[in-house]
Amino acid sequence: MAAIGSAAGLWNLWRFPYQVYDNWWWAFIVAYLVILLILGLSLLVWEVAFWQYTQKWAPWAFGSVSKYLKWLGWAGILTAAVILSYYAVVIWWWIDYLGYSIKWLFNWILPWANDAKTFFFSNVLHLTKDISVVGNISIPVLIGTVITWILIYFTTFKSVKSVGKVVLFTATLPFITLAILAIRWATLPWASEWLHYLLWANWDKLADLSTWIAAAGQIFFTLSLAMGIMIAYWALKPKDSEIVKSTIIVAIGNTLVSFLSAIAVFWTLWYLAAKQGVEVSKVVAWWPSLVFVTIPKTISLLPALQSLFAVIFFVTVFLLAIDSAMSLIEAVWVAIRDKFKNVKIEIITLILVVVLWLSSLIYTFGNGLYVLDIVDHFITSYSMLFIWVMEAIIFLVIWKKFAYFIDEHNDFRKIWFNKWYLLVCWFLSILILGYLLYKNIAGWLSYWGYDKSYLILYGVYTLVAIYSFSVLFNVIGNITFKK
Repeated sequence: MAAIGSAAGLWNLWRFPYQVYDNWWWAFIVAYLVILLILGLSLLVWEVAFWQYTQKWAPWAFGSVSKYLKWLGWAGILTAAVILSYYAVVIWWWIDYLGYSIKWLFNWILPWANDAKTFFFSNVLHLTKDISVVGNISIPVLIGTVITWILIYFTTFKSVKSVGKVVLFTATLPFITLAILAIRWATLPWASEWLHYLLWANWDKLADLSTWIAAAGQIFFTLSLAMGIMIAYWALKPKDSEIVKSTIIVAIGNTLVSFLSAIAVFWTLWYLAAKQGVEVSKVVAWWPSLVFVTIPKTISLLPALQSLFAVIFFVTVFLLAIDSAMSLIEAVWVAIRDKFKNVKIEIITLILVVVLWLSSLIYTFGNGLYVLDIVDHFITSYSMLFIWVMEAIIFLVIWKKFAYFIDEHNDFRKIWFNKWYLLVCWFLSILILGYLLYKNIAGWLSYWGYDKSYLILYGVYTLVAIYSFSVLFNVIGNITFKK
């Protein structure tokens, strides 16, 4: 349940629906399911099995392959810590909206009804005109961030003992609340137009490489890979536990949340477009405008019970977010605990929370949203992709010895999920992840005016790939797992 809660997070709600819309509906969904079956599931199985086999946290798990690879585990943990530093601030934005929704529960008009955009960017964030204008700390956001970190502390301060109790509620309720929202919006006028548009999907998009790349990016980002999260959970499972079935359950739970989110969001957009008399393309928005401007605006236009459905929506988003936050801090926490085994769990968690809270203060200023956007871009577009590429290479190198362990703990090995399938998937993962990383870096260089950046970067990427394989096969070639 904790792993499902971690995987089914905010990316499912604000990124998946946009990708479906931007890549022509069923064309993207088909590509998504194919990539999930071929690549996403294999990488998730590998991470789960690797931690369960080694019974160690990220740095030491990679260290059991080679002492030269410990840095990769620490890189994933550092990435999780950076994400968590701004994730807590985002959680408070939702708590703030939830508080407004509850306060206006028995009123007919929500506080953002007249101008949802101004309400969010000015009233909540006190956003400055650009990143160069720092502005003052938003006191409500600052106080709210403290409250958020207190919530995170008391849900994780005893590690599995506290997290295990919380996720029974937080990981299951979003399925119910998303279903309620989807049913309510399906009964609104003009909802049938969305279904009509969906049936007329552009299947030619399946031949477009960008559709498959977008699907691969969505899957890799949403499954909580390469951040030490799955390590934190599966390293605690008995070594003889079944692997593949559990992993498939996590992938299915994550996919269901994505699809429910897409259904709810699309009906919302169609209703808003119809009410405003514009094309749907005029109201489609990327994060954070989608969840803080577009959807709240739509809720305020409902015929009745606007505040009630606002409460349901922001409770849903909060639960999706808090699950991911718990998993992120758990990933950081378990690695630090191994370094300080004599310190009490509660003390380690408290110190970690205080340090991360101090690092999150940078996002409470007037330019905090700009800073958050930049940090998030570099984390998701470069850091995580690089870690995934390195992990996929390592998996490919040691697959022969390690795949037998997966086979022994796999209820589906006689059907289709065997070691040869994993070998092909891991090899394809290297190519796709490497291409995603290459495109992001090349695009960044091109943005800064390097006309030949694509050609130069392709050469650099090729050399790095050759060098990495050389190092892994020759220097670390004689791999023996150490318990």
